[in-house]
Amino acid sequence: MPTNSKLYIGAMSGTSHDAVDVSLISVNKKNIKLEAFDSIKIPRNLSDDIRNTISNNLISLSDLGVLNKKVGLIFAKAVSRIIDKNVLKNPQNIAVGISGQTIRHEPNIKNNFSTQIGDPNIVSALTGTTVVSDFRNMHIAKGGEGAPLVPEFHAELFKSKKESRIILNIGGISNYTFVNTDGSYFGTDTGPGNALMDAYCTRVLDIEFDRNGSIAEKGEVNQKELKKLLSNSFLKKRMPKSTGKELFNFSYISKNLLKHDKKDVLATLTEFSALTISNAIRKERHDFKNIYVCGGGSRNKTLLKRISFHLNMPVRLTSDLGFDTQAIESMAFGWLAYRRVNNIPSAVLLKNNRILPALLGSITKSI
Repeated sequence: MPTNSKLYIGAMSGTSHDAVDVSLISVNKKNIKLEAFDSIKIPRNLSDDIRNTISNNLISLSDLGVLNKKVGLIFAKAVSRIIDKNVLKNPQNIAVGISGQTIRHEPNIKNNFSTQIGDPNIVSALTGTTVVSDFRNMHIAKGGEGAPLVPEFHAELFKSKKESRIILNIGGISNYTFVNTDGSYFGTDTGPGNALMDAYCTRVLDIEFDRNGSIAEKGEVNQKELKKLLSNSFLKKRMPKSTGKELFNFSYISKNLLKHDKKDVLATLTEFSALTISNAIRKERHDFKNIYVCGGGSRNKTLLKRISFHLNMPVRLTSDLGFDTQAIESMAFGWLAYRRVNNIPSAVLLKNNRILPALLGSITKSI
């Protein structure tokens, strides 16, 4: 289903499930350009329903159907708003890539799968666009883990003949991409980004997150509890690998750590994220000149300071390269939609370093 349109929309709700970020991009053979960015906050009650579904791993079929539709409606609202704001008169010529809201990601069991909700039929019907969704399960069918999906996009957007780079995306879960000067790349999840810090803030402090890391900055790291956090077998697994809130949720925080002062708890959780990120990057021994951060975690100054400390180098932002730190991941889904509707295979990186081509995403069109 090739399209002559050069405009694409990406809509992303990540593991933080606090908002739907939407990017309008233009794509041609030479470059990818961000034309507009918007974000719609997910209502607290809907965010709570998503969080509870993930952490409890339990929901009735009826409630799952309702939740799937509610998430579809918020995606449709977000896509409609960026169409209206930018006066796009022919939405039927636009392809939209939606991440969906991941509620279960099980790449390492025998019958592995990844489940996203947010009905693409609703999005297509209400916006009049062609919708591309469910990117992860073809990736898994080809032998990948279904995540992270952004490394190939990072390589396309941030490649430079002048320097090799690390692009670090810190959402609820963190992932990074090493982009070499020859355009080759390597990408993997590392473990928690904001997931545990945000879970503690929401459940215990009744705030959404530790703004700028200001609470953690005042605390002291509990080394004994940090060691326990670092003992999980996932952190020792060979990369590339992927994970989610099935593992890194509120229950991952020990009851003993929860007894400590809030500043110390957040300092410990922040140090945990900083170490898992830094350890993963060091383990692969990439030869890179600079590291650039995007995603919600790019605003956590304390977390960035600790990553910088452990890597012994400055940590920069993707905005230093001219790209909004908040827009990168939604841009990626617009780019994935571009590839799918134009039948351009994406690359699935396997653990044995083999790369298999795959058309990622299912196409839904209402008319």
